[in-house]
Amino acid sequence: MLVLTSAEIAMIPIKKLARVLTDQVEGGFHLTLEAEGGEIFRVFLTEGQMGDLADEIDEVLSEDDVEDNTAQADEPTTEEQPS
Repeated sequence: MLVLTSAEIAMIPIKKLARVLTDQVEGGFHLTLEAEGGEIFRVFLTEGQMGDLADEIDEVLSEDDVEDNTAQADEPTTEEQPS
């Protein structure tokens, strides 16, 4: 099993995602990620792992929504208030 330290992980270049494909297969899912440079990464996920991934994505997106709502609430309004 390959084990990387956090310093080694930090040195791995980040790829920009081009496409994501998911296929349901016996016992789980195949997740295929394609980077803009054409590199393709395929992994197998169990149903539980796919659920965990969905939860992680949902959590990140929910945090963005909270940040957006907070930023909008902090913006000054220019609407005139009725007298």
